[in-house]
Amino acid sequence: MKIIVDCMSGDNAPEEIVKGAIAGADSYDTDVLLVGDENAIRKIIRENQLSERRVSIYHTPDDPITMDDDPSCIIKEKKDSSMATALRLLAEGGGDAVISAGNTGALFTGATLILKRVKGMRRAALGAIIPLGKPMLLVDAGANTDVHPEHLLDFARMGNLYMKKVLMIKNPAIGLINNGTEEKKGTELYVEAHKLLKNAGFNFIGNIEGRDVPEGIADVIVCDGFTGNIILKLCEGFGLFIKKTLEDMFYRNARTKLGAVFVLDSIKRLKKKMDYSEHGGAPFLGISKPVIKAHGSSNAKSISRCVLQAKNYARSGIINEFYELAQNKQKDTNSENN
Repeated sequence: MKIIVDCMSGDNAPEEIVKGAIAGADSYDTDVLLVGDENAIRKIIRENQLSERRVSIYHTPDDPITMDDDPSCIIKEKKDSSMATALRLLAEGGGDAVISAGNTGALFTGATLILKRVKGMRRAALGAIIPLGKPMLLVDAGANTDVHPEHLLDFARMGNLYMKKVLMIKNPAIGLINNGTEEKKGTELYVEAHKLLKNAGFNFIGNIEGRDVPEGIADVIVCDGFTGNIILKLCEGFGLFIKKTLEDMFYRNARTKLGAVFVLDSIKRLKKKMDYSEHGGAPFLGISKPVIKAHGSSNAKSISRCVLQAKNYARSGIINEFYELAQNKQKDTNSENN
């Protein structure tokens, strides 16, 4: 198994990316192909005395894609960047999955145009793990702002497969985010989507409200990308708020610090539950090969977990099941037309 890592993209690139990729390779028994400025990568390896036992390097001299770049630059001005090169290497069979902490729009554009969508799948989607107690998969988390009910059905099907095959949840609960639990709540899009999901044959638990997300009543949360991105950023902000509140509460003075000693283990467990770095990154669902979007501010620990996530994604066989899903959809369409 070889994981291709874009080392030059992200807020903490390249040092944290290189350190995390090599740590992941050592911890999770996989090889990594580090893509980026070879001199910079080798300097990081040398200065941190990192193992090169499972490491190979692919040099890219061009400037990396920044967070401010237009997504289309990955196939135009920066088609030889580390991100674009990593995706091309994956398309050519140079590895089994790609990890990048870079510009989400550029990575999604590149994955769609270089790797292509699964044939027959109308839209690919960004899945994001929300770490509030238990891992929940949010689909779509920002890739598709303008969708149709059939797209939301596809998102639910792909999320259902991902949770089964990658996170090993036998019967994932699928919830459709809405402003009420009644079947006819929400816009026409969500009313029609509810009808489709209700008859889809998986464990659909109906509409769920925003307050249901922290309670973890669904394993897969389905919505359009505009709504999903707001939910994702709100949950991230909520997690940071809780951490800061606990720190302010227990480290205010000597008395509160003493009190913290008695609940320190519980605080650590809570922080771990709400730490996105524990769960890796966001998988691109519906793309022909595995791509993991790491958080833009990922540290070495987060990238290391992304290596495990990418390995599990690649070996799960889920891509083949996406193709089967698309073929079955086509058969159903043909039957209806006949």
